[in-house]
Amino acid sequence: MSQPPNDDQSKQSQGEIANELRELSQQIETLFRNVLQTEKARQIQQDVSAGLKEIGTQLHSAAKSIQESPKFQEFVERGEQAVNQAQQNKVAQDFQESLARGISQLNDQLAAFIARTREDGASPGGTARPSEPSTGETTRLDPDEK
Repeated sequence: MSQPPNDDQSKQSQGEIANELRELSQQIETLFRNVLQTEKARQIQQDVSAGLKEIGTQLHSAAKSIQESPKFQEFVERGEQAVNQAQQNKVAQDFQESLARGISQLNDQLAAFIARTREDGASPGGTARPSEPSTGETTRLDPDEK
């Protein structure tokens, strides 16, 4: 003889099925949202890509127009002449040499400073040792200012 199903077991089974169906519908909803978002992302990416291509085309066209412009050609020629004249000028050459020497000295001093800083950082206890300025006294360029 079979016993009739227990009402509690039946209600529990129905509740479990309802919960599982709810979870399944949430999973399906999440899946569709992800698919739609992916499609939206692809569309946005395509739109941005097309926009960037259009900007590139317009910039290329504008650059070509500028290069073909007689005023631009004249501007370039004048710039080249000015550079050539500056390179031939003795004062400009002296300035360039002085600037190069000054930068070289600055680089040397900076390298020495970095080396001292590393040595100070590696001292026992890990604290930097106080040191005296190594550049000497500062000389004012304008002696009238105090």
